[in-house]
Amino acid sequence: MRRRMRVAVHQPNYAPWCGYFAKMFASDAFVFLDDAQLPQGRSYVSRVKIAKGRDADQWLTLPVRKGSEAIRDVAFADEPWAEKHRRTLQHIYAKSRHFAEAMELVGLLYDEPGSGLADFNIRLITAVAGHLDYGGEFHCASDHPADLRADARIAQLVAEVGGDVYVSGAGGESYQSEAVYAERGVALEVRTYRPVPYDRSGWDWIGGLSILDALFHLGRGARDALRYD
Repeated sequence: MRRRMRVAVHQPNYAPWCGYFAKMFASDAFVFLDDAQLPQGRSYVSRVKIAKGRDADQWLTLPVRKGSEAIRDVAFADEPWAEKHRRTLQHIYAKSRHFAEAMELVGLLYDEPGSGLADFNIRLITAVAGHLDYGGEFHCASDHPADLRADARIAQLVAEVGGDVYVSGAGGESYQSEAVYAERGVALEVRTYRPVPYDRSGWDWIGGLSILDALFHLGRGARDALRYD
């Protein structure tokens, strides 16, 4: 009997938190919803929280040209943000246990950030996933266009990449319809991620931070923080 193929779908966020990667690592394939419209206002697509020292938090924000276009079409504003973000990471994490390893990984991306939001975020996410030995497939929703919305669109994407189980984050059960997925032969699997405390090089642990925090403190051991209960 063929093992069911699990697929997760999510917008290409900027250096997202561990819960984002936990959903990925619970799946055999991951689809970047790059053709969704850029959310209005503050969004995790362009900003993420990192930690500063022992008790204060700081946000990294990507400057973008906002409009009504899809995420894949959003361009960076003309600001020297890449070097600023690199310096911020160097300042905050200089004394972390895996600073050199993590900085080498992300530094290459900040060297050549490109001009597009989705492209940069996807390259960062896939680089981190590869560093942590994710063995699944990556796809972009824009490669599978369809005039569908909400559940129907997600179910279509899962089916098109060969999946038969959609791995959804917590909260989805309040608006998702199992029947819509079933119509395309896709089962709905809702998973709840609870942040896993980890050693932050002697600093107090704070949940909900960017995966970069785990990388700087744990190196490849960050994968241990990506598990579900």
